[in-house]
Amino acid sequence: MHAFEPEPSAGPPLAGKVWRITLVCFAVSMIDGFDTLMLSFVAPLLATSLQIDHATLGRVFGAGFVGTVLGSLIAGPLADRFGRRPMLLLALVVTGTFTLACAFATSATMLATLRFLGGLGMGGAIPPVAAITAESSSPQRRSSLVILMFIGFPLGAVVGGAITAALMTRFGWPLVFVMGGASALAALVPVLLVIPGHTATPSAQRRRAPRSRAPRKIFGNLFAQGRLAATLALWFGVLSSMILSGFLVNFMPTLLYLNGVSPARAALGAVVLNVGAIVGALVIASLVGKRGPFVPVTIAFLCGGVLTFALGQIIGAGNLAFAMLFAVGACLVGGQLTIPAIASRLFPADVRAAGIGWAMAIGRTGSIIGPLIGGMLLARHLPLDTLFTIAALLAAGGALGIGFANRWRPRDDAQAPVGSTTFAITGSELGNGKH
Repeated sequence: MHAFEPEPSAGPPLAGKVWRITLVCFAVSMIDGFDTLMLSFVAPLLATSLQIDHATLGRVFGAGFVGTVLGSLIAGPLADRFGRRPMLLLALVVTGTFTLACAFATSATMLATLRFLGGLGMGGAIPPVAAITAESSSPQRRSSLVILMFIGFPLGAVVGGAITAALMTRFGWPLVFVMGGASALAALVPVLLVIPGHTATPSAQRRRAPRSRAPRKIFGNLFAQGRLAATLALWFGVLSSMILSGFLVNFMPTLLYLNGVSPARAALGAVVLNVGAIVGALVIASLVGKRGPFVPVTIAFLCGGVLTFALGQIIGAGNLAFAMLFAVGACLVGGQLTIPAIASRLFPADVRAAGIGWAMAIGRTGSIIGPLIGGMLLARHLPLDTLFTIAALLAAGGALGIGFANRWRPRDDAQAPVGSTTFAITGSELGNGKH
């Protein structure tokens, strides 16, 4: 078989049901974004309370990130074998339990262990929710809905950061972990009530059954049916782009400060990047119904590379630099929010969660590598225009990876013809649920 079969169904699910499922998955994505980044919100108070130095605090951060990478790698194949909803429920239980336990940590070692275990759940949540969102919708709207679902991740970090800033100094850092853990456990209720036991179509379930009994073949199945070159290209593009965003998000305030921007204003750099990312992802979501996610994201990364190079030339230019920074966030970080949608388009139902999980794990690895490389380059006192040139080359690498993944992927007949469907929901879909 040289290409995977389309996933026929009796018809698209009712619009109301699709939106309820997407909303629940969006909420899980928000909780995951908050829980993943909450340690950075409370780090100053935590370091003082537990008497943790910066090096030890870095190891606590690292433990959580390693847990999320392993969680993404493990949860995807297991979700393909045992079902999306059971793995999502398990991920929420693990996240909630060990995040709550962090509120009672009394040492750096204890906190690092709990963050690693909680990270397994945090990393394990996105593969099943992305697959659930993809398989609950029609093929024409699949990519748009998955992108919208994953926008919850940065939005959860932004909202969670605002709430943390308002409450942390008054009630202390343990409350933040209590909020994060309780939110994950509370999400079990809507997941049980709204998410169906089986989201893939019956034909996809039948195709999946024989291979799902052989988990040792799951990794090989990612490359089956002519997907080897496309999968490797996707991984290269994801890794390049996430190394870049890991560097920009973590060091942009520092780079702005080094170019004469006041510390208070420089701190807004990461916020501007993330707000731009949300806007950029929304724009891309409105386009993918016509072309699929590959072409818009390739173009966004290319534009982001040009803008990043230009930003390096004007980074100290006040408001103009912040406007450029917003555009960079829209193109580069916004494009990265489409990774689950791209993976859900590349991989068929029987390995979709595994494909999403591996892509996310590679992305999370890049987000760890980026700050490390950025720190080493800054320590060498490289000229800033050189740093931004390297960043632009990484953006070009991301564009090449996504572009070649699109060129080399097996074509499926489920993809909508150009111009046939946009993200807008038609009046007939919203009327009385008929299709």
